Amino acid sequence: MSTVARTVAVYVPLLSGSLSMMGSGSILCSIYHGRKTKLRDPQHRILGMMSIFDMFYSLCKALTFVLYPAGFGVPTFGNATTCTIQGFFTQFGYGAGTYNLVLSLYYYLTINRGMKQRDFARRLEKVLHFFVVSLHISFAIAGASIGLFNKTPAFCYIAPAPYGCTKNPDVPCTLHGTTFPYFYEAFAQIWIQLAYVVIFLTNMAIWMYVRRQEKAMQVYSMSRRNMTLSTDAKFGKMKKKSKHARDVFIQSMLYVGAFVLSWSWATVFHLVGWIGGYQAFWPVLLINAFLPLQGFWNAFIYARPRYLRVRRKSDSRLTFLQVLKLVFLPPKPTGPTTTLLSQGGTLHTQNGTSHHPCGTLHYEGGAASTAVTKHSPLSPAVDVSGHPAASSEAASSVSEEVEEEEKVMEEEEKVMEMEEKVMEMEEKVMEM
Repeated sequence: MSTVARTVAVYVPLLSGSLSMMGSGSILCSIYHGRKTKLRDPQHRILGMMSIFDMFYSLCKALTFVLYPAGFGVPTFGNATTCTIQGFFTQFGYGAGTYNLVLSLYYYLTINRGMKQRDFARRLEKVLHFFVVSLHISFAIAGASIGLFNKTPAFCYIAPAPYGCTKNPDVPCTLHGTTFPYFYEAFAQIWIQLAYVVIFLTNMAIWMYVRRQEKAMQVYSMSRRNMTLSTDAKFGKMKKKSKHARDVFIQSMLYVGAFVLSWSWATVFHLVGWIGGYQAFWPVLLINAFLPLQGFWNAFIYARPRYLRVRRKSDSRLTFLQVLKLVFLPPKPTGPTTTLLSQGGTLHTQNGTSHHPCGTLHYEGGAASTAVTKHSPLSPAVDVSGHPAASSEAASSVSEEVEEEEKVMEEEEKVMEMEEKVMEMEEKVMEM
């Protein structure tokens, strides 16, 4: 590999890693702001842990030019110790990839198996968190303690030492000359491949479930004229359930796309070295450019449900760029609303106070919940073509409407949880 190629490969992750840290940081910021409600949802906790692992991984990748040992004519400033540090946090950061497996498993169990969030949290979530965290931190500690993290062509990870000893017969390998491929399989590739298998199977099952729900909806809709009040209510619940399943499936597939786009290059890098017997420049460049970007993609996927709500509420009053600004940098509303729940289960709203996460960000993450339409007139049409005051007023109005809808959605979820608890209590009473 030439000096120019190695320099490009070393400095590319400074950009991709920084973008990923910004993305994962925005997710954590949003979760922290809405911690009273979001931390009750397992998917937000899973996404939060995924973002934490990604922050460590992206940081150590962004600092490759600082941590990579000096030499090869490349302007780097590291040594053997900093190389081990990068390898340690790279190995630890692989937990971000494993959390994609956990997220897909959560979607499958809640959609296909009908598992309640609280049941998932009680039965599986703690075990899964403990497994992922302990597994990857154990691998990181073990790798650092046995000198497993050494120089590769443009980053530090599992490799024999000294560099190039496996290709040069005049340079004997002092560390892991023959064993490093097995460590790489056990510490990295086996978990990436396992994630691929679980993600593929669970998302295929979710897709089949969504298709069955949609076919059932078609059968019900054809006979809707002869429905009684009770069957019509059943149809409404089926429609709501089908829409929620489709929303979850779309969101899940987007996270899968981010995972594949980011983590596939680690497998390509491994296969090229295994099959070809050499480490080419292009897989090294791609792994350094794309693998740290998962947090960047995740931020947009996480913000997608709120973007759709803002776009719907804007009613062509805002441009695309104004909508994006409202999603990621919403203005502080002057007349926000708070949702109240009456004794009869009816949802109402009244004026109240709202705050934004970290003073800037506020958007709903994970799968889009079932929408609740608020039947209230939108603000009067505002001319936003180049008029700053009018544009600000329109953005503030849309922000308030979206905030109100999100609060209504939260209250509806609480109502559904209460109804489920009542049904469970009634079943227990009947069994007695």
